[in-house]
Amino acid sequence: MEESKNAYGKVSKLRVVAGENGGRTYLKELSFTAPFKVMSPFKLPDGGIRVMPLMASAGILEGDRQKIYLETESCAAMECVSQSHEKIHKMKNGSAGRETCLRVGKNAVLLYRPLPVIPFAESAFRGHTEIWLEDLSSSLFYQEIVSCGRAARGERFDYRHYLSLVEAWRHGKLIYRENNRFYPDLNAMEDVGMFEGYSYLANLLFFHEDASGCIGKIRRLIEEQQEISGGVTLTAESDVAVRILGSQVQKLQQICDRIYAIVKEKTGLGTI
Repeated sequence: MEESKNAYGKVSKLRVVAGENGGRTYLKELSFTAPFKVMSPFKLPDGGIRVMPLMASAGILEGDRQKIYLETESCAAMECVSQSHEKIHKMKNGSAGRETCLRVGKNAVLLYRPLPVIPFAESAFRGHTEIWLEDLSSSLFYQEIVSCGRAARGERFDYRHYLSLVEAWRHGKLIYRENNRFYPDLNAMEDVGMFEGYSYLANLLFFHEDASGCIGKIRRLIEEQQEISGGVTLTAESDVAVRILGSQVQKLQQICDRIYAIVKEKTGLGTI
């Protein structure tokens, strides 16, 4: 990512590392630069922690460059959530970008579950997420929800572009790659194969030793819903990818929460 200046004069960085001691997870490393801040972590009943980064700004602005690094060391368990929906503001000619690195150690758990992203009209954003899993015992749940824009204001797919590349490695081997490139001026965003008339797209990824036991129940859950459309894929490495389209963000988030509950039930991922 280019090191162009943003409103804070440099690349904005957030680094959070969770360690484990005596069956309890603790915050081992924490550093950040403006506009990032981090609340004191919440302790969870089963020994994990929940971390909530804060943004001391109105959202993502033109020229912003961000780098986020989240790691759970061996046997640690951490959930990362956001404070509110993330707004990508209108931009004149430039763009904004973010690099995210998620690293999970042996027998460790990392949940990355930010709230939805809202790209305003004429905004441009490029995101790149790298996921590094030490081995088969490393578990990660990843969630990304993208809006069509401020639909209530008549802004449906009025942004210039929204790019999101996700790559995952296990044992240093590339096991998953998803490259979403949304250019409303070039793509028929309302058509089949894109948003199909819906307002939100949710991408869920679950990496685990063998996540195949989740497939049937997740599919049934999606098929039972009247206001969403989606599908579930089992990858060659027995990980799970879910994509869901919906028009009510609360409904979509509830479905994502229920899918996470299925993941915990089927895999024994009960640390958080």
